[in-house]
Amino acid sequence: MAASSSQTEVVRRGRHMMLMKSMDIRRRLMVCEIFDRQKACNPDIRKPFSSFDDVFDRLSAFQTFDTKLPSKEESESFDNQMDTKAIELLKKMEQLESRLETHLAHEAKNGGSEELVALERLSCQQAVKNLKFLREERARRINPAKLLCLVHGLDPEETLSRKEEPEEAQDEDIQE
Repeated sequence: MAASSSQTEVVRRGRHMMLMKSMDIRRRLMVCEIFDRQKACNPDIRKPFSSFDDVFDRLSAFQTFDTKLPSKEESESFDNQMDTKAIELLKKMEQLESRLETHLAHEAKNGGSEELVALERLSCQQAVKNLKFLREERARRINPAKLLCLVHGLDPEETLSRKEEPEEAQDEDIQE
C-alpha cells in the first residue's frame, strides 16, 4: 500500500508540474500579445527605420490584427476538434498511468530486477576478488624455477640440485 500511495503522489506531482508549466507558458504568451498590441496601437512614427531588424521588430506587431476572425461554424468545428483531441490525450494518459501503476505493483511484488542485478554484480565482484587473492597466494607458494621444471616434465628436485653443480663447474672452466 505504501508503494502505491507514493506512486500516486509522484503522478500527482507530475500533473501539478505540467499544469504549472502550461500556466507559465500561457502567461508568457499573453504578455507577448499585450506588448504586440501596445506596439500596434502606439507605433513610433517619428523615428525612421535604422535596420532590417528594427523594421521587423516594429512592424511584426501588426500581424496580430492582420488575420480575419473565424466564423462561428469554423470556431465550433475547431472547438469540437480540440475537445476530441483533449479527450483522446486524457484517455491515453490514463492508460499510461494505469500501465505504470501495474508495472510498479508487479515490481514491488516480485522484487525489483534492479536489486537482483545489483546483488549479482556484488557477487561477481566478490568472486573476482577471491580469484585474484587465490592467484596471488598460488604465485607466492610456487617457485618459478620449480614451475619451469614441472612444465617441461623434469624432476624439480633433481634438476634444481644439478643446476647448482654445473654453474660451479662452468665457473671453473671459464677460469682455466
